[in-house]
Amino acid sequence: MSTRALVPPEISKRFDVLRTLLVVFVIGIHAEKGLQAYYTEIPDLLRAYLDFFPHNIFRLAVPLFFSISGYLFFLTYKPDVQAYGRMIVKKTRTILVPYLLFNAISLLLILVFNKVPYIGDIHMVEKDGILRLLLGVYRYPVVYTLWFLRDLYVYFLLAPVFYVFSKEIPLLGLAACWAVWMFMPQAGIPVELSGLLFFYGGCMLAQGKVDLDGARRLTLPVAAVYLLFLFATAHYEFHYGAESYYHLLYRHSMIFGTITLWLLSAYRPLRDNPLLLKLAATSFFVYLTHEPVLSYLIYGTRFLFKPSGSLVGIAYMLLLVLVTYSLCHGLARLLERRLPRLYALAVGAR
Repeated sequence: MSTRALVPPEISKRFDVLRTLLVVFVIGIHAEKGLQAYYTEIPDLLRAYLDFFPHNIFRLAVPLFFSISGYLFFLTYKPDVQAYGRMIVKKTRTILVPYLLFNAISLLLILVFNKVPYIGDIHMVEKDGILRLLLGVYRYPVVYTLWFLRDLYVYFLLAPVFYVFSKEIPLLGLAACWAVWMFMPQAGIPVELSGLLFFYGGCMLAQGKVDLDGARRLTLPVAAVYLLFLFATAHYEFHYGAESYYHLLYRHSMIFGTITLWLLSAYRPLRDNPLLLKLAATSFFVYLTHEPVLSYLIYGTRFLFKPSGSLVGIAYMLLLVLVTYSLCHGLARLLERRLPRLYALAVGAR
């Protein structure tokens, strides 16, 4: 039985809506590069926008993607050797191949043109080597944003460990994942710790057959707690930067924000949004291609105008998000129609 067949239609619709929205969030995070390219100093109003949205709300994309991935994966997980082997083959095709393909394309562009704006140049390749940049071993891959796929693939490889924890010590395992993320230094660890808690949380929900719509009555109190953490985190970053207690505030903001966004997706304005539902089919391709497209758009801005001021800066970032998404979506549809086999390879034959 397919994974989607095990998911109620209303829940499946919420997953589709969030697939699109969260990719928009991801592009919104990286659009800040446009400010870094053209602003020598960020005005206070623009800093406040960054602290609330790209540095907080938009970053909910990562934990929610990990949570959904863990949940869907463990709905059909079977703890035997044959099933594990089949899973590795499938995840290699759907996750690892696109990851390697788009990193390889960016590396090729750097080797041919000496650089890809705001991604890397030939000196980076000479310093770190092609293999490390391609695989993202003990550093981010050349296309920084694809680190999520690297970590997700590693978590799939570790599926038996997550499964045993969820069966034998579910709550202790959750507490352990929380503690690792909160207090273990990231240095020297080949994958980001930020996805561990959420992927395992999705695993627990699937293994426990939890009703994903069962906590809707808690939307207001959970959202209230999230808003407190959001304002506290943004306020702390605005005045003191990402130092000291910021990381504890930020990480708990991510926890409550992830739950809040999921609960909000149950309500009609978001759940039944026709545009978000329509765009869901190409969201993975948009995620894969957005970084170089965004980088070239930022580079090309200099030939049109130089953004300055707070309101112009905010409008510029939002425009970058809109144009980047539109171009990547258009490319997806074009390849889907004209070169369907190439498109299937690019997105892992999904």
